[in-house]
Amino acid sequence: MVRMTHTSDTSFRPLSTGLDDAGRPGWAAGVTAAVAASLLGLLVTGGLTVVVWLAGDTGTAGGALRGGAIAWLAAHGSGVTAGQTVVNAIPLGLFLLAALALHGTVARVSAGWGVSGAPRAVAVVAASCAATYAAVLAVVAWWSELDEASVDPGRAAIAGLVFGAIFAASGAAQGTGLLRRQYDALPPTARSAIGGGVVGALTLLAAAGLVVLAGLVARADAAGALWDGLRPGLLGGIGLLLVCLLLLPNVVLWTVAAMLGPGYALGAGTSVTLTSSTLGAVPALPILAALPPAGPRPGWLIGLAALPLLAGALAGYLGVSRAGALSHAGVPTRGELRTDVVSGAGAGALAGSLVGIGLLLSGGAVGPGRLGRSGPELPLSVVLAISVLALGGAVGAAVAHYRGRRGADDDATSDPSPQDSTLDD
Repeated sequence: MVRMTHTSDTSFRPLSTGLDDAGRPGWAAGVTAAVAASLLGLLVTGGLTVVVWLAGDTGTAGGALRGGAIAWLAAHGSGVTAGQTVVNAIPLGLFLLAALALHGTVARVSAGWGVSGAPRAVAVVAASCAATYAAVLAVVAWWSELDEASVDPGRAAIAGLVFGAIFAASGAAQGTGLLRRQYDALPPTARSAIGGGVVGALTLLAAAGLVVLAGLVARADAAGALWDGLRPGLLGGIGLLLVCLLLLPNVVLWTVAAMLGPGYALGAGTSVTLTSSTLGAVPALPILAALPPAGPRPGWLIGLAALPLLAGALAGYLGVSRAGALSHAGVPTRGELRTDVVSGAGAGALAGSLVGIGLLLSGGAVGPGRLGRSGPELPLSVVLAISVLALGGAVGAAVAHYRGRRGADDDATSDPSPQDSTLDD
């Protein structure tokens, strides 16, 4: 019996030795996931640039692959040096793909290798993955240097270390089950606030996406003229469409900045808000046809300023209403007004923080000279995102509180208690 207990008790070995159930070191899982995710990202971007190269009549396949590698590095915030200009804007669509690739790969490798869910084991996987990812980015930056553009290996290594640490940790925590256990250990109020905050942020981004789509439809002629001017052809057109899709999240977040009030710029001396637009020449990309032409804008657009507040209200409402429906005894509960308002404001602030992170990542230099300043007005846009959505969350929580209390009072009035039923009999 002692022999059986000693043989089967392997779940604690990762905590003391760093090994998974198969006897493989936890750091090997991080190294393997980093290499696999890097190869996947380079395959996607390299394939995209090769498609564009096939549509043209200049350059070489090797140059196209190096161009794809530079685009992949740019997605991590490494920055690209073109002549004397440093372009540090991040294509957020490609950033999201790289983040999902690394997170998902680490999660699958950690789960497949049976890595322990102990915090120390997760940290080992995340640290080894981040270090390997940074090394890969540095090597790729050294290899991909072109006459026209290059990436500094040191900056690439730093960007890879930060990027790898964040998404490797999240992937390892999910793959080992640590993230789920930590989430389940939170009180119902906190879990509901997190859920409401995520929904509120996604709702605001979806609304801004619809505004961008409406702008593209309204200026379809301008978008078509930009497309025709580039003459991409069939294969080049596919590549150009993908580039526009990868830049779409940036434009959506710029629209959110306009809804919040400060607006955004696309070059020095330019500004786009809900009331006016001052733009100069912009890069010839069809997706940028969604930007409004210079001059005053229709007065009704000012109504879009209510969308961030409504998104925050939705976050707060969902956070409080879901928390009120949860109880360990299975009986719905309702907190005090001040408690619910604070919880709703927290859900709104979380939604605003998520949007604020996107705003921070969406800007940067997109070219030389006047194009060295583009994106939302920071840090004011981030501060307003958090505060406005937190205010909306408080309002939505108050609505949920009184709605829940009224529903509870109606139930108490319509459903007699067991004692009352006994007296009636």
